[in-house]
Amino acid sequence: MMRWFRLWRRKQGVIRRALKNTYLHRVLGERIFHSHLWAIDKRSLAGGLSLGLFVAFTPTIPFQMFLCTVGALLFRVNLPLALAACWITNPVTAVPIYLAGRRLGRQLFEEAPLLLFALDHFNLEGRGRRFLEESAYLWAGCLIFGLAASLAGNMAVRLAGTLFGRLRTKPPGNATGSF
Repeated sequence: MMRWFRLWRRKQGVIRRALKNTYLHRVLGERIFHSHLWAIDKRSLAGGLSLGLFVAFTPTIPFQMFLCTVGALLFRVNLPLALAACWITNPVTAVPIYLAGRRLGRQLFEEAPLLLFALDHFNLEGRGRRFLEESAYLWAGCLIFGLAASLAGNMAVRLAGTLFGRLRTKPPGNATGSF
């Protein structure tokens, strides 16, 4: 395991040297080299996975990697894990995920008085009303999926980190010889 961490650190040094004096470095500055963006600790990994999962379930498919990068820079969470997690919705899985999100949103908010009031207030008819109504269903369901997935991912990483930490610091054995 320690060998893997040494290889990870060496790879991070190569990435850091490759990013120096590039356009990305000039635009983002030294924020791109913040230690939490590349750290392998419980807080950074849990935050990166949560961010990536939340963005993955939002219907922003052409901008997901950009949103994850900006979010990781703002929240100082693990950038590689956030970018990897946002690829849960890819061209193959996006359609079923978004259809399920739309269905959930429709079931929850079909008769929502606030949505109906907003649509009636703008006097929308026909296609415009239908587009806004379906968009509201899609976003509502996808945001609920995103929140649930990000909370579950965060708890799973924190639980795994705690269990891994306990296994590493476990005492060597019982002096009586019993199990």
